[in-house]
Amino acid sequence: MQSAKRFAIIVGTVIGVVLVLGLVLAAIFHVLLEVLYIFLIFLAAFLLIATALQIYSIVALIRTIMTIRDEMKPLLASVQETVGIMKDTAKTAGHTASTIGSTAQMTSDLAVGPTIRAASAVVAGQQMIRVFLGRGHTARRWDVRRKQQMEAGAGLGGE
Repeated sequence: MQSAKRFAIIVGTVIGVVLVLGLVLAAIFHVLLEVLYIFLIFLAAFLLIATALQIYSIVALIRTIMTIRDEMKPLLASVQETVGIMKDTAKTAGHTASTIGSTAQMTSDLAVGPTIRAASAVVAGQQMIRVFLGRGHTARRWDVRRKQQMEAGAGLGGE
C-alpha cells in the first residue's frame, strides 16, 4: 500500500512538472492558444468516454437486477413450499407427542402405578413382620447402638 501511494505521488509530480514545462514552452513559442484547444479536445473526448462508461455500467446494473429478480422468484417459491412442509411436520410432531404422552399416562395409570403400589405393600409387610419378630431394622439398629456404647464405655475405662 505504501509503495503504491509513493508511486502515485511520483507519477503525479512528474506529470505536473511536464505540464508546467509544456505550458512555459508554449508561452515562449506563442502557441498557448493552440495548446489550450488541444487540451479542451482531449478533455471533451475523456468526458465522452466517461459518459459512455457510466451508461454501460448503468445498463449492466439493470441487467444484474433483472437476473437476480428472475432467480429470486423460484427461490422464494421454494422457501414458501419448505415453510408449508415444516408447518405440516410440526403439526404431525405435535400430534405424535400428545399421543405418546397420553399413552405414557395410560401405561403409568394401568401398569406401572399398581405394580409399584403392590411391590411397596409387599416390602412394607415384610418389614412389619421383621419388626414384630425382632429381626427388623429397628432391632438391628438398637443392637448396633448398644454395642457401640459398650465399646465406647470400655474404651474410656481402660485408658
